[in-house]
Amino acid sequence: MEIQLASLNKNGGVTVKDVPAKEFIEAFSKYLKKGNKFKMPEWATYVKTACFKELGPLDQDWLYIRAASVAYQLYMRGKAGVGGLRRHYSEHQRRGTKREHTRKSAGKVIRYSLQQLSAIGLVGDLKYEESDHISGKMLTKKGFTD
Repeated sequence: MEIQLASLNKNGGVTVKDVPAKEFIEAFSKYLKKGNKFKMPEWATYVKTACFKELGPLDQDWLYIRAASVAYQLYMRGKAGVGGLRRHYSEHQRRGTKREHTRKSAGKVIRYSLQQLSAIGLVGDLKYEESDHISGKMLTKKGFTD
């Protein structure tokens, strides 16, 4: 991975925004797998990632990649909820000769990824001072540095 000098920020470092998304997600998924803190559930071998898919993922480490992608989205957006991430991973469902319709992706996969990332300490709840209502998830200080 070559990083040009023009892409370095003022402090001389490289941020997530300077690196292509694909490279960051691959590296962060390897980091999650190597750490042994992110647990791969039993249902991960049988589940599809969305209702519009015909088969489940072929890659055995697909949940690490999805969790790394969720962390990337939280970094880029600043805050996000399960519904917004479901919309981000949505696609068109093919229905034969009829028109395609947009379908959201599976919420359990995103919810589980967020739960595991919060158990590690990378993601926290977003609360406003006026109310105790949780309005989404965002990265913690540890999440920004890791």
